[in-house]
Amino acid sequence: MTKKVLSIYIFSYNRVKFLANAIESCLNYSLPFDLTIIDDNSSDPETKNLLRNLPDKVALIQPLQEKNMRHGGLYNNMQMALESSKSDWVLFIQDDMQLVRPLEEDDYQYIEGFFQQFPKKAFLNPVFLKGQRHKRNQRITYLNNDFPCYFRNSSGKKHQTGFSYTDVFLAHRTRLLDKHWVFSLSENENSLQAKEKFGLMGFMASPFVMYLPQVPVYRGKYKTLAVKLAEKWSGSDPKSFIEKNKNFWNQFKSRDLNNLPTAENYLECIDKEIKKPYQYSTVNNYIFLRVIHKFELLWNSIK
Repeated sequence: MTKKVLSIYIFSYNRVKFLANAIESCLNYSLPFDLTIIDDNSSDPETKNLLRNLPDKVALIQPLQEKNMRHGGLYNNMQMALESSKSDWVLFIQDDMQLVRPLEEDDYQYIEGFFQQFPKKAFLNPVFLKGQRHKRNQRITYLNNDFPCYFRNSSGKKHQTGFSYTDVFLAHRTRLLDKHWVFSLSENENSLQAKEKFGLMGFMASPFVMYLPQVPVYRGKYKTLAVKLAEKWSGSDPKSFIEKNKNFWNQFKSRDLNNLPTAENYLECIDKEIKKPYQYSTVNNYIFLRVIHKFELLWNSIK
């Protein structure tokens, strides 16, 4: 295996503690790699201070973006990262995520094996499945016969998000560029493009990345009042995952793959008060705040 075949990009905006947790997990768990923070011009003083004092091996890019763009400048930033990378594979994650286990040589061999087995595919999903969608996952996710990975049955589905593409992925960079991939400005549009160019996305049999529970969410670069209240009540510290030992992860990798890699079955939060199935947006922890949140988003869209 050649060195630095994987480059990791963390896309971030104004979430200093989450970004610090994401960076630490990458530095702790990954083999030699390039790590770059793509910061969408954070305005928070603590975040700016963190970015000024990154470890030497962590690069920083802060692209200029137009104001009031949906999702901030996420998709433009992703395009820039894709085109500037020199690696064979790129891992795109966000600051509310964490590498939860060590990436080892057999994982790199697995990734290489996947792309060799499926020469027309460019996307591989490295993320655990969410327990809150367990019944749906059981219904639509199937184990591939020829290589140990999963795919999802997308037949009859109007929206393709989660079948051929998500905004978090591990990708074969040159295949994307060979197909003249350009990110559209919505996840569903990118999903339709990915389906046409590459077909279904693979899901790793033994994923290594997961979203943290109860994260404050932005819409564009804006927090609703409900999100601010939820963050105040549930705390601003990341609900990070506990480190497990090597024996645990060896058993995880050797399990019967008919057992889907659902986060709640393998990952435990440091905060024992976090209930399962995990809620991944902190506002969803409070039913009445979720209603206020949706109303405010609707109001902002029509005014």
